[in-house]
Amino acid sequence: MLELSSNGYHVRRKPSLYPPKYLPHNSFEVTDDDGLAFWDQRTIYVEPHLRNICPTPAKVAYWLAEHGELRPKWLPIQAVHTLWNSCAFVVLSGSVMHDDVWQKWRAADKPEGWKITTKVEHTKRTAEYVALLKAENPRGMRKNVVDESELPPIARPAVLPMAYTNKAPPEKTVQVSSRKPEEEMMEITAAAEEPPVKHKRKRRKPKKANKPAGGDDADGDDAEGAYDEPSAKRRG
Repeated sequence: MLELSSNGYHVRRKPSLYPPKYLPHNSFEVTDDDGLAFWDQRTIYVEPHLRNICPTPAKVAYWLAEHGELRPKWLPIQAVHTLWNSCAFVVLSGSVMHDDVWQKWRAADKPEGWKITTKVEHTKRTAEYVALLKAENPRGMRKNVVDESELPPIARPAVLPMAYTNKAPPEKTVQVSSRKPEEEMMEITAAAEEPPVKHKRKRRKPKKANKPAGGDDADGDDAEGAYDEPSAKRRG
């Protein structure tokens, strides 16, 4: 927390722990024009390359500050809140909601192997994922839901601005039949009352018992003779 000078006569707070240059008095109540909270604008979601450093917030802050190539206005790092062993929220000093600046920084992919996104984008993806799970397996959802009001402000889901809210899907057009309901019901009833059509099964005719023996051979000989007999065209 404190730093001692080389001669031992002066002491100061470490610059890495300085408060941001712009800090409203009621910062937890300040929102922008889209309704996004002041600190949510400055919070990012991280998944480090190592799965065991998030329980130690100081390690997360050190790695991000030393190897993340953060913009100067984002420093110093204000807080780190561990969500799970492999992920955490990190509060910076400057806003990360400027899309062009954010995209240029993420294009550098620093620190290497880290997965990083804004808290707003993380909240949006989490809501989509939970909705998908509810649709596929409603009974498999946890019944004990955490009360968000009991969580610290940094851990609560961000209030999504208007630009991030999902648009309602277009309504499907339904073709309405011009016939009266009574006519449709009569057709359905008549179709239900019609007896099922039975198809007659074709039976093979039995072979005649008085067929002369060697009939197959005789037929074959006659056919062969007919084949060998010269045609009228050849005779002429």
